[in-house]
Amino acid sequence: MLYRIILFISVFFTPTLLAAQVQLASLESGTFMSRHDFKETIPEGIISSDYIVIQDIEFEGNESTRQHIIQRELVFSHGDTIYAEDLSRILEQSRENLLNTSLFNFVNVSLFVHDFLPAANVRFTFVERWYVWPFPIFEVAERNLNDWLRSPSFHRTNYGAYIVKENFRGRMERISILARAGYRQNYSINYTIPYINQAQKLGLGFNVGMNIRNEIEYMTLGNVQLFYSEDGINALRHFYVNTRLLYRDGIHRTHNLMLGYNSYRFADSLLVLNPQFSPGSKTHAPFFSIGYEFKNDYRDIRAYPLRGHYFDIRIQRNGLGLLDNEEMDMTIAETSIRRFWQLHPRWFFATGINAKVSFGDFQPYYMQRGLGFKGDIVRGYENFVIDGQHFAVLKSNFKYELIPNTVTRIGFINNEKFSLIHYALYINFFTDIGYVRDTYFFQGNPYSNSFLSGSGIGLDLVTYYDKVFRTEFSVTRHGDMGVYLHLIAPI
Repeated sequence: MLYRIILFISVFFTPTLLAAQVQLASLESGTFMSRHDFKETIPEGIISSDYIVIQDIEFEGNESTRQHIIQRELVFSHGDTIYAEDLSRILEQSRENLLNTSLFNFVNVSLFVHDFLPAANVRFTFVERWYVWPFPIFEVAERNLNDWLRSPSFHRTNYGAYIVKENFRGRMERISILARAGYRQNYSINYTIPYINQAQKLGLGFNVGMNIRNEIEYMTLGNVQLFYSEDGINALRHFYVNTRLLYRDGIHRTHNLMLGYNSYRFADSLLVLNPQFSPGSKTHAPFFSIGYEFKNDYRDIRAYPLRGHYFDIRIQRNGLGLLDNEEMDMTIAETSIRRFWQLHPRWFFATGINAKVSFGDFQPYYMQRGLGFKGDIVRGYENFVIDGQHFAVLKSNFKYELIPNTVTRIGFINNEKFSLIHYALYINFFTDIGYVRDTYFFQGNPYSNSFLSGSGIGLDLVTYYDKVFRTEFSVTRHGDMGVYLHLIAPI
């Protein structure tokens, strides 16, 4: 007890902050400390001084994840002196960074503040996700769920097996093996290691695979895809291999450099139906490609952001002129800019723009994409494909939090990785506008080279494992209306 009193007196009478930090480091964990569970803000009166020294950082519940992977996401370190007014922001930013790794379902922060000294311990408590996913595949093989619901058919489904090991070796590595048969056959192996150097900035990725399709779209008419199939003939065989060099500078900025090889083989009949279907109008289209992607990500939660901002840009060159029979000549640039605001404790607004431009002497039908795929849509036009070489889409969302983020437990499940769940429900009002420029395939497609807009109302359910379920009612300027389902965040 005597040595604790001596340390206490010495700290308060040491003339410099550096000396105080040395003395604080010798205190036992938990001595004269009060625990406070952090909930986005720190209550007034907890910290009496203008600054606080982080005496220790503790981790609990990370059964698989290595500590250096966790420490990589923190914006503070052991021994740091932090102004009291900045502490809430720093703790919340670190918690969000850890959640955005997709390694954890829950991250809780506890602050142990010394009763007499400007010192604190920080403890992170985790509920890790389930990292091994060997599961059967049975899925809709359309460009989006709504296209399949319009004319449901089990002919256009995929089945097989998908084995994924997330957080391999506790180092956030990812290995996946896919064996998917059915409408869109795909067999592939993928491996990513985010950090290969001690500074945890450089990473590598590699994947190789084969796509096989017996039925494939060969033309768009009335902004609806037309399909070709012939018994016993593969409409498409696509072999691909690529490698990626990853560089993550700090927390929010990432760079991705990609080099790949593709070999497409098409059925002869496709070129009869559409002579502009493939590069050089050939049945065999091999080519090398190189690409670069930059991301600047300041979103709070990536799966369903409510605050922050995001920017990315992707440039890809298909066809490097390295092969004698390389007919591919196409350069694509895409970008996405998004901004999210919290207007009130339960009111939020978001807006974002997606844009693409592409260039080349000849842009074949199968290699170009406009609107109607994944997140590149104007809501209300989900049932249509708007082909084009260039497009821009502006989206806006105004939403109200009907059910705040709630944590509950499923009693009959013993494993905490599945039994402890969180969910939130939002009602949202939206308006999208867009335009697609098509100089090749616009004839017979009224929505090409035309101003598009859609508005509506929807419900968004957000839950664990980054799952989002959206139901929306939309009306377009062309008079189309309907109810649509989506499985990703709208912006």
